[in-house]
Amino acid sequence: MIPYIINKSRISFVNCGFIFIFSTVVFFFLGCGLVDQEENSAVIVVGSRQITADELKKDMECLSVGMNVLGKNQGQYRDQLAEQLICHYLIMEYGRENGIAIPERELQSALTDIRREYGEDAFREALLREYVDFDQWKDQFGEQLLVNRILEKVSENVVPPTCGEIERYFENNPDEFRCPRMVRFRQIVTRTKGEAENLLKRIQNGEDMSELAREYSIAPEAENAGEVVWIARDHLEESMGKVLFSMPQGKLSPVVETPYGYHIFRVLSIRPDTVKELPDVIQQIETRLLHQKREIFLKKWIERLGTHFEVRINQELLNKLELN
Repeated sequence: MIPYIINKSRISFVNCGFIFIFSTVVFFFLGCGLVDQEENSAVIVVGSRQITADELKKDMECLSVGMNVLGKNQGQYRDQLAEQLICHYLIMEYGRENGIAIPERELQSALTDIRREYGEDAFREALLREYVDFDQWKDQFGEQLLVNRILEKVSENVVPPTCGEIERYFENNPDEFRCPRMVRFRQIVTRTKGEAENLLKRIQNGEDMSELAREYSIAPEAENAGEVVWIARDHLEESMGKVLFSMPQGKLSPVVETPYGYHIFRVLSIRPDTVKELPDVIQQIETRLLHQKREIFLKKWIERLGTHFEVRINQELLNKLELN
C-alpha cells in the first residue's frame, strides 16, 4: 500500500515529487475516449487540462526516475505510466473545480524545510544526479502538495474502524501479532579457522570474551564487545541460526564456519516466542484498518472522477512517445 500523505522527512527526488495512491488500480482509460487527431494535438485531455507530448514525456520520465525498466515491455510500461498520470490529473482537476489550492507561502515553507533537511549542497546534488530542473521539480512538488491536500480533504469523513472490526482483525490474523523466539548473543568473527581456534582456547582458559571481541573480531559489532541484540532466526544466515537457536543460554560454541568467516558464539539471553495481547496492538490495528478504508474510499472516489471529468487519449500520439 502506498502512502497518500507526504512525509517530509522521507521525501526523495525519485519520481520528482509524484506520489500515487494506488499501484494496482487500472481504470482502462487508455481504451476509451480517443481524441480526434485533427481536432486536438494534445496526447491526453483530462477535464479542462490538455497535456502535450512534451509535457507528458516530462511527467512520465519524472515518474519513472529510479525505476528499473530493463526487460519491461516499453509500450505496456508507457501505458501504465499514462494511467497513473491520468489519476494525478483527475485529482488536480477536482482541486481546480473546487477551489482547493496551496498558498505560495505554504509552498515556500515546505521547500525551505526540504532544503534544510537535505542540506543545500545535497539538495542541489540530488537535482543534478537525476538531471532535474529545479523549476520543473518545484512545480511538480507543488502539485503533489496540492494532491495530498485534496486527498486529505475528501477522505476526512472516512469512518474509523469500530471496536468490533478491530477485534475481528486481531482474531483473524494471529500470526501478525506473534513474536518469534529471539536470542541476544556475543560473537567473535575471524578470517581464519586458526585464529578462531586460538581465541576459543583463550576464552576457555578464562579470558574475557567481550575484550577479545573488541580486539580481534572483524564483525561490525566488535566495538560493542561483539554483542548482537535481539534477533529472530529468520533474520540470520542459515548456519548461524541453526547453531544459535540450538544452544542453551550461557554456553560457548565451538568454532563455526559461515560465509562471513569463523565464529565463536555465546548466547547471552533467550526470549521465547509470544503472542501480543489485543490492548497492546489496538492502535496498530486501528491505523491499519483506517488506512485500508481510506484506500477503498479513494479508489472509488477516483473512479467517480473518471466519469465526472472527460478523459480522452490520442492513442496514436501516445504510442509514438519514446522515453529516455
